[in-house]
Parts: sequence; C-alpha cells; structure tokens
Amino acid sequence: MVNKHKFNKLYEMGSGISTTPAQAGRGGDFVSFSTVFNNYFLPAELTDRMDASSKEQETYSVKEGDVFLTRTSETLDELGMSSVAIKDYPKATYSGFLKRLRPTQTDVTYHKFMAFYLRSGLFRKTMNNNAVMTLRCSLNEQIFSYLDLLLLDYPDQVKIGDLLYRLHEKIELNNRINAELEAMAKTLYDYWFVQFDFPDASGQPYKSSGGKMVYNPTLKREIPEGWGDKQLSDIANITMGQSPPGDSYNEDGDGTIFFQGSTDFGWLFPTTRQYTTAPSRLAKKRDILLSVRAPVGDMNIANNDCCIGRGLAALNSKQGFDGFLFYVMKYFKQIFDRRNAEGTTFGSITKDDLHSLPLAHPSDELLRKYDDIVSKYNRMVFARSVENQQLTELRDWLLPMLMNGQVQVSGGSE
Repeated sequence: MVNKHKFNKLYEMGSGISTTPAQAGRGGDFVSFSTVFNNYFLPAELTDRMDASSKEQETYSVKEGDVFLTRTSETLDELGMSSVAIKDYPKATYSGFLKRLRPTQTDVTYHKFMAFYLRSGLFRKTMNNNAVMTLRCSLNEQIFSYLDLLLLDYPDQVKIGDLLYRLHEKIELNNRINAELEAMAKTLYDYWFVQFDFPDASGQPYKSSGGKMVYNPTLKREIPEGWGDKQLSDIANITMGQSPPGDSYNEDGDGTIFFQGSTDFGWLFPTTRQYTTAPSRLAKKRDILLSVRAPVGDMNIANNDCCIGRGLAALNSKQGFDGFLFYVMKYFKQIFDRRNAEGTTFGSITKDDLHSLPLAHPSDELLRKYDDIVSKYNRMVFARSVENQQLTELRDWLLPMLMNGQVQVSGGSE
C-alpha cells in the first residue's frame, strides 16, 4: 500500500558546517559536496578531512539513516542530489553546501529504500522544479513544508531497499575490480614510459640496466636513445566540443545523446542525462572523452556515438594505440593536478594548448607490446562496465515498477 506523508514530518533538516581553508585536510571525517553528488550511499571510508571542535562534531554529526542533499550549485543537474549514511561516522561533520535530513521516526522510512527513491527521476524533477534561480541554483527550503512523499509500507520498503542495495553492491564490486585493473595498466605505463624501465632487448629494465639516455632539447630532459618527441596532435585525432542550442536539449531520448562536461561522467562510461536534436561536434563510440574545463583532465570513454559540449574534447589514436593514448592523458592529468596544488589553477585548456602538449614517443614495437597487455585489461573493464550499465538500467526500471505494484519482491530481507 502507498501512503502519503509530509516530507517535513519525516525528517528534521539541518544545515552544514561553515569552515575556513585552514581547517581543511586535517581532523575528523568530512562529508563533502562531491561525495554526496557521486554516491547513492556514503562510502565506508570518507577521504575528506575537516578540523572541527567537539561541539561542532555534535551539531553537524553524521549518523545511520541520515540523508544528505546538495543544496546549492551553478547548475540544476547538481542540485538536490542525495546520499544516505548506512552507518554512524563518529566525529564526522558535513559541508555547508549540503542539507542533512535526519529521520524523526523509525518505522516509516527505510534508509536503503530512500537512497533510491530520492535519486529517482520523478523526485529529481520535483527538486529541480522547486529550485531558486539567482546567480546560483539553490534549494527552496519551503518545498519541504508542502511536499508530499508517496511511500510504501515500511516492510515493503525493506524488501525493495535490500534488493536494490544488492544490485548496488554488485555495481560497486565491479567498479572496484575495474579500478584495480586500471591501476595495473597505469603502473605499467609509469614503469615503461615515465621511469623508462621498459624491457630492453635482453628483457631487462632499460634505464635501471644502464640503457643509454639522450638529452632532448624540446622536452628539456633525457629520454631513451632512439625515442623522439611529439605533440599530442601528432598521435591523436582531437575533436573539441561545441554545445548545441539550449532549446535542442531534452531528456526524452529525442535525437543524439549529448554530454556537456565532466558532470556527466560515471564509471568509465558517461551517464546519459540528456539528448539534443541539433548535434554539432560528434564523438565516436570508444573515443576518449576529456574534460577541458575545471576539473581539467577528467576522463571517460564514449560508449555510443554522441554529441559533446564545449566542456569536453574527444580523442582517439591515429595509429590504433588507444591504450597508450588513454594513459598518456592520465599522465597529463597528474601534471594538471600537481600544478593546481602548486597554485597554478587550470580553469580550462584551449585547443592550441591541448594540441601542443609534448610527450616522449617510443617505437611502434614497444607501443604494440604495451597495447597487447593493456587491451586484455581493457576488455575485462569493458565487460564489467557493460554489466554495470545493464544493472543500472535494471535498478532504475525496477523502482517505479515496484512502487506501483507491477513487480513484487517475494520473501523477507536479508
């Protein structure tokens, strides 16, 4: 049975902590805007830190069942995104760019169910329709005083929430395996093409075994004898994105898939949120999609032919060495991040800057050896990513079907 509840009767709303830069990076666990935006559930281990007093930790605490919503952003797409805590986080606090919704009851909302309910398309539209548009988008807090939630009985929420959570756990497991495979490929890239310890003619690590290094005046460093220097445009076909007219956007599947920027990125494949009936710049399936606006250097793989906005560029290898190109761009991402940390902020990268990025270039024989190894990893990553896409589609299809009774979950929760 579906029951109507006033949102503000189910949760107590709290605003996040106001902090200074000096507090960041030390102290207790901290729930950031990006953590909430990118996760249905708060990760088991929070990576952000914030120095806060005992009183602040009590006021801005994070407990099992808490729901966090992004409350302000430059775009509607980033507004009202939710993440749910499935355990207590002692001494943790949460960002002032978030709202905390703490349950006022124990038998009306089941936190695992609410994680999927609040990320559903219908609820997201409700949030966006009630946002306040000024210089930034922000949640209209009055919405919680008049918004009704249509919720199933608590036992049904438990069955559905646990089922969807098991799908979520499988997706997360695939993501962790993919991350390990990618880390292995990246380690090999660093070992061969950054440290120059690729296998020499005797199978020994080149530089560590005394392989000859030659100074390259263009790169201003030593590289292995026989290597050359090239610019990114020498090894990659590069398409800079161009956003189509705003009135061509839609969420109904009409036209061509459109990715605006890095906010569309999921794991490996981007997340389709909108389409365009007037595509301009196109990327091909399996192209590398590169964010050219902050955060510069974030990457993804196009799983379909698609239109790309001006926040992205599409790249593919001119010689078919896409595995090498992918980790070349991962290497450049490290450089961008390091310069940002040093205070040289990259708000964007221009076409000329991207095309002229310099790199040491090895022989085709070595590139083939690398791609032969990495292609095996890539096939495994691709297979799990396709499975995740199918599991995600199943999850998103199941929720409304379960809500309206067209599909039922038998048995109890685990």
